[in-house]
Amino acid sequence: MSNVITNEDASTTEAQSTLQGSMTSAVTDALNSLSMTETNSTITNGIPKYTTWIRVLEDMGDWNQTDAEELGIPRLKLHTGDILKVEERRPQNDFWIGSNGKDTGSFPIDPRLEPMVYSKVISLYDKTTDLGEDEIPFRAGQVMDVVAVLSNWRVRVSFDSISSNGKQRFQGTVPLTLMDPVPPEGMADNPKPESDPDAIDQFRRWKRVPEFSVRVLSNYKAQSEKEIDLVVNDIVVVTKVWAEVYYYGSKNGRFGGFSASHVSKDLSMSTRPPYHRYYVRVMWDYLSGTHNQMNLVSNEIIEVMWINPSGWWEGRSRDGKRRGLFPANYVRRVVDARAALQYQS
Repeated sequence: MSNVITNEDASTTEAQSTLQGSMTSAVTDALNSLSMTETNSTITNGIPKYTTWIRVLEDMGDWNQTDAEELGIPRLKLHTGDILKVEERRPQNDFWIGSNGKDTGSFPIDPRLEPMVYSKVISLYDKTTDLGEDEIPFRAGQVMDVVAVLSNWRVRVSFDSISSNGKQRFQGTVPLTLMDPVPPEGMADNPKPESDPDAIDQFRRWKRVPEFSVRVLSNYKAQSEKEIDLVVNDIVVVTKVWAEVYYYGSKNGRFGGFSASHVSKDLSMSTRPPYHRYYVRVMWDYLSGTHNQMNLVSNEIIEVMWINPSGWWEGRSRDGKRRGLFPANYVRRVVDARAALQYQS
């Protein structure tokens, strides 16, 4: 299969015979003038940097950790279904550094681990030489459409490029070790997937749904031009859903994505507490499940900012360092606020 599809005839003998040389020169010419799309994500050498997640396909207790141990880096215990967040790439070694939510350590570049990719990837490095069979060259910062996810950390991609030879479409394989997955439409970064394979398959694509409305429970500032700002009590019309954890919709004529954790399908309006200072005492510890929630510590006093009939209230700690949503059934109203505050001081 030819890696370059021209506007003339990609299957001609001439195109096939000059494929490698023309492909390299064309990519070099075209990608030297690449203009990057501006985002608010972390930028590394001018290239947007997104979070990469990796799923463990089977238990791994037998991988060689000599290089990591020599550098004093502990190795992660890898169990089927674990989801790893990549913390550091080490191109000079055969391992990376990541975390499983509890521990941080090294893990190998191994076919028993599956990098999570969606519809596009972006290259982090140049690769124009030492190409393997069916590989295509590219410059750092090239956004590519994913055609198929292959085994052993490889993916088949395609992308258009403009050179002195005109517009060409390149198609071939690239190593995922040199790529970041691009977030799906409407998302500022790649969301953490579920460990269940069926959930992951669902997680890789948007699902168009009959329109429904949601009410905003907590304020949210868009992290990129692909998202929309949310303000408490706004009504947003949802048109697409991403595995029930991320929504895409419109508000006041503007379209964009946002986390489902900021909204409720219960359209009851959030209200201010009935008193100017409304305090509650925490009855049980609560560990937040999303970034817009707050942890609760048994017996602490929380000031309530917003009340919603859905059962999720918004509050802040006394020192003001923590603010977010919490479950109302974990707290009890404090009638004598002054005595409660003195007790906790």
